Amino acid sequence: LIRFFRRIIIRKADVIPAISHYLADYAKKINPKAELHLIPNGVDLEKFKHMPNSEENTVITVSRLVSKNGIGDLIKAVAVVKKEIADVKLIIIGSGPLEKGLRQSVKDLGLEGQVIMTGHQSPESVAGYLSKAKIFARPSLSEGLGTAFLEAMAVGLPVIGTAVGGIPDFLKDGQTGLFCKVGDPQDLAEKIIKVLKDEPLREKIINNAKLLVAEKYDWDVIADKFEQIYERIRL
Repeated sequence: LIRFFRRIIIRKADVIPAISHYLADYAKKINPKAELHLIPNGVDLEKFKHMPNSEENTVITVSRLVSKNGIGDLIKAVAVVKKEIADVKLIIIGSGPLEKGLRQSVKDLGLEGQVIMTGHQSPESVAGYLSKAKIFARPSLSEGLGTAFLEAMAVGLPVIGTAVGGIPDFLKDGQTGLFCKVGDPQDLAEKIIKVLKDEPLREKIINNAKLLVAEKYDWDVIADKFEQIYERIRL
């Protein structure tokens, strides 16, 4: 039902801002006559500011606990990483319908002492948790854009994600983050180990990502783009 009404709304639009190339292509197929603008979601750089990150081998994810975000694969990947890096930890921030099953998976894999599930947290708390981690990872099966990745990049975390949806708009493999394969915990584990062990690569990714977020995803930059559209339409 939601998809049905969404298509009707898109067909009636004269101007469509899309937060990623993936969604812009989707809108263009439905309404090829509309004026399309690529304007991503932004990041509050005052709230999510670069800060020293943990020296511990801690992976973090911020996510609704739903199938499309691949958190089950992330837990399985940490079990693989543990075989090589015994002190690895995982912080999972978020809630959702899969929470009970994911907690059971943590127990089944013997990770109770290494996986922390915090439930839903305020944006202010999320920024604090990010500062306690060393890597952000979310092996999504689909993604409109992925604002949580951008917030992690702004704080100074190297990110690992999949090449789906809007993620390739900001994640360039080996430059602003690392790609892992969809639905492949082993490949994700290898990427986590690589980032934890390769300090020059980690620093390169952190610096490139921080610059990208400041240039393209600052809310002030985004607001200016919307203002230009609104002013032109108003006139």
